[in-house]
Amino acid sequence: MSRFASELFEQSPLLLYPLIALVLFFTVFLVVVVRVTRMKASEADECARIPLAEELEVPHE
Repeated sequence: MSRFASELFEQSPLLLYPLIALVLFFTVFLVVVVRVTRMKASEADECARIPLAEELEVPHE
């Protein structure tokens, strides 16, 4: 760490929480991006139809 950053963290240890949140967000974001890029086209099509699933069902009377 740079001298400036170490001095900043020495003054307030609570500054570590936003850093942890940023790392956690970035990790989850990368996991989602990797999962989406490795998804098969058929699986993506199935996920795309989810909002329309109720509209496509034929009511049983």
